Amino acid sequence: MKATALQRVARAAVLALVALMLFLFFSNDFGLVDIHKSSIVVAVGVDAEREGYAVTAQAAVPTPSKGEGSAAYTQVTGRGATVAEALDDINSKTGFYPKLTFCNLVILGESCKDRDLFTVLDYFYRNDSVPLTALVGMCGGMAEELLAKQPADGGMSSSAIQRAMSEELKNSANCSTINLKLLAQYHGSASAAAYMPLISSSEGAEGGTATVSAQQDGQSGPKQGKAEFTCRQTVAFSGGKYAGTLTERQAVALDLVRNATRLAVINARCGNDDYTVGLKSVSCRARMDAGGRRPAVKIRLRALANVQSSTAAPSAEGSANTHLVKDEVLRAAEDAVREYMSSLADFCRRNDCDLLFAKLMLSRKDPAAYGRLKDDLLSVTDVEYDIKIKSVR
Repeated sequence: MKATALQRVARAAVLALVALMLFLFFSNDFGLVDIHKSSIVVAVGVDAEREGYAVTAQAAVPTPSKGEGSAAYTQVTGRGATVAEALDDINSKTGFYPKLTFCNLVILGESCKDRDLFTVLDYFYRNDSVPLTALVGMCGGMAEELLAKQPADGGMSSSAIQRAMSEELKNSANCSTINLKLLAQYHGSASAAAYMPLISSSEGAEGGTATVSAQQDGQSGPKQGKAEFTCRQTVAFSGGKYAGTLTERQAVALDLVRNATRLAVINARCGNDDYTVGLKSVSCRARMDAGGRRPAVKIRLRALANVQSSTAAPSAEGSANTHLVKDEVLRAAEDAVREYMSSLADFCRRNDCDLLFAKLMLSRKDPAAYGRLKDDLLSVTDVEYDIKIKSVR
């Protein structure tokens, strides 16, 4: 009897303790989680100033759920002699330190062109909490202003910019997408070349009021207009220094050589007509040949093509077989790709920027030849093209 009574008391005590713990769990966080300290920084913009840097953090702010709920976010700018000091300035303004564990986007303002690239990015490589998969891009103007723009879908600008730098666009040669890890690998290679997409924005005809609160020096206010973001051009660096900006066609050539491309769209002219040609099943690679009198980069491209549109009046045969492409149009497409590639090679020579990674390939293939030629390799290297495009059958 005594044992049974003790068991009943023990069970009651356990149930009371569980009930108390559940009550405390749902009614108090014991100070472990402060709503003001739980904002998640999803993007960072860096602008170079005369005496240091301005760093803008865009953060997603947790809000109580109401119905379907709504996303809230805020933008805060800090200043300092270094990027780390600017982030500390954000801490002093907001009361929380912007941890970058979930930061997936780093945007450099145009003013960063005048600084060494890896001096600007040094903090992001030294800080263990920053994911090396974070995307990197540069914009014209200020990164702070770009992040403050309201995208057409009403969400965060950082999300819209990441969509413009997605893997899908990388695989269609529409964006030279790159992250912190690849950027450091390219810079640290024998070629010492690096690149990143140039982020552009355009505002639609109909303006809207953004919900972004851009906080700087105690001031905040809504931003007007709905922006669309694209990354059709590419910024190039050599030895960490700004080397120039690729045109859209040069950027397409770079993307074809460097990335696995599933579909790319090019413009070709055949006779008096313009054709928009879609390249599918693209296989493109570059290799170094140092066995001749002059070293040569040999670019080999194979692809299937179909005409997506043209200024030529469609024939009856063409209407019935829209997937077939005439031989003369295929040759025009090959010439167009060759022109894209040649323009990229000319950019590399003029700006001493080894985006074809000739030095890297030569250092691996023939270290002795690399030792002799590395100082002026780009000027003495030929570029040869083996481009064949067939019609989709």
